[in-house]
Amino acid sequence: MSASVRGKHVSGAEGIVPSDRVDAFIHDLLSRARGKAAGPDEIVLSIDSLDGVSIRTLRALDVVTLGLSGMEAGRAAAVTVLTYTGVSRRAAAEAISIISRGAAPSGENMRGAMIIDARTGERLEADQERGVRVTRFGWSAGEEEKTARKLEERGLSHVRTREALALATKGAFAPGLIAELCWSDDPDYTAGYVASPVLGYVRFPSLKDFGDAKGGRAYFVSKERFDETAFLAYTRTEAVLIDSPGLCRPEVSPDEFLRALETAKGSPVR
Repeated sequence: MSASVRGKHVSGAEGIVPSDRVDAFIHDLLSRARGKAAGPDEIVLSIDSLDGVSIRTLRALDVVTLGLSGMEAGRAAAVTVLTYTGVSRRAAAEAISIISRGAAPSGENMRGAMIIDARTGERLEADQERGVRVTRFGWSAGEEEKTARKLEERGLSHVRTREALALATKGAFAPGLIAELCWSDDPDYTAGYVASPVLGYVRFPSLKDFGDAKGGRAYFVSKERFDETAFLAYTRTEAVLIDSPGLCRPEVSPDEFLRALETAKGSPVR
């Protein structure tokens, strides 16, 4: 589902559901779209059959929240965490700067993600207005509820956290992906995350100020080894179901988290 107001995207969601739940799921999506403060003037729903499509199963990424407050502290910590995945500080800072000012050439938010060279910060996606979309992902029966309970035990009850975790889990296993950086374009939702297969889903309570409608997503890859065809085939067409919850760890301080990373992996890449 994609909803917009005067051509500006305001809401979106998707899932993989059995055929007998399609009608109910459509109702949920329409209710969500219409519930936005800025009522949409266009809602587009797409339904694809996955009959005959091979479906990959994944375990949800482990989740940890870094205990810090304020946008500046959050962004500084996000840059440092990204260096532990192999992203340079230059590339991480460039991605933050681009998302902050509106990643599309028009200065608006992109509907999809940027692809960023993890060394130089160069943008690699062919369409800088639309970006790259990750689609065809969802939860196996009962798994979203299990994950929701685990998240709620850590005080993370917002539906956006579950949705972002599902998307990040699929995205983390895209061919050639090093890490992802994301925060929402919802002006009332300030949290964001860094995700990777090694780190899991590292949540930051604030990567922007309340009321800021700028947001977006950056996928970091190595330009020298990046296979765009394989990357897009996975993100656009491969179906993924999350069939088991990951760990939901207690909140930790950034220093404690980084010490654990350094112990596990050695010195960070700078």
